[in-house]
Amino acid sequence: MEAFYLHKVLVVDDDEQVGKTIDRILKTEKIECIFTNSGESALKEIEKTKKPFSIIIADQRLDGMKGTRFLEHAKKLFPDTIRFLMTAYSEMETLIHAVNKGSIQKYIVKPWEHDDLVKAIRSGIKLYELFLDNEKLLNLAKKQNAKLYELSCKLVEATQTHNKKIQELECDIEIIEKEIKNFLSLPSANHDAITDEIETSVKQDNGIDSKKIQALFSHTVKALYDRFSELANQNGFEMPVIEGEIK
Repeated sequence: MEAFYLHKVLVVDDDEQVGKTIDRILKTEKIECIFTNSGESALKEIEKTKKPFSIIIADQRLDGMKGTRFLEHAKKLFPDTIRFLMTAYSEMETLIHAVNKGSIQKYIVKPWEHDDLVKAIRSGIKLYELFLDNEKLLNLAKKQNAKLYELSCKLVEATQTHNKKIQELECDIEIIEKEIKNFLSLPSANHDAITDEIETSVKQDNGIDSKKIQALFSHTVKALYDRFSELANQNGFEMPVIEGEIK
C-alpha cells in the first residue's frame, strides 16, 4: 500500500468482538477503524464523515436493517468505496443476489481465516487506491485539455493578427512600389535628361558652369532618396544601398 494515502475502514456488526478483531488487523496495516453495531448508526457515520471510507465491512445479520440493504444505501453515498459483506454458508442465495446487484465487491464467509481476511483487506485497499489514481488522472486530463484549448485559441488569435499585419505590410509595399514606379516614369528622373535640361536653362540665364549644375542634380537626387528613405522607415522597411555615396 502507498503511504501517500490515509485509509479508513467502517466495520458494521452487532458483535463487538468482531469489531475488535478486525480493528487489531487494521492497526497492523496502519489503517483507521470505525466500528458501529447497526446499519442505521453506520449510515450516520457515513453522512458525517468528511472523507469517504476506503472499505466498508458489514455483517448480513444486523438488527433492523440487513447488511445487503445497508450496503445498497452506502453505495449511493460513496459509490467508489469498496464494500465487503460478511455472511454464512447458509446465506449463499442472499450473497449471490447482492453480488448481482453490484452492492458488494467481495464477501467474507464466517468464520473467516485470519490470513484470508488480511489478504481481502489489502486487495480492497489496492482496488480503492486504483479508483483514486484514476480520478486524479481524469482530473489532470481535464485540466490539460482546458490548457490546450486555451493555447489553441491564443494561437489562432496570434495567427489572425500575424496574417492581418502581413496584409497591411503588403499593402504598404504596393504603395511604395507604385510611388517609385511613378517617380521613375517621369522624364526628369533620368540623370542625363535632368542634367541637360538644367545646364541649358542655367547657361542661357546666368552662365553657371557644369560643376555647379552637377552639384544641383546631386542635391536633387539626395533629396528624393531621403524622401523615399523616410517613407520606407515609416512602413518598417529599409531603402537599398545604392552604388556610390549620395552627398
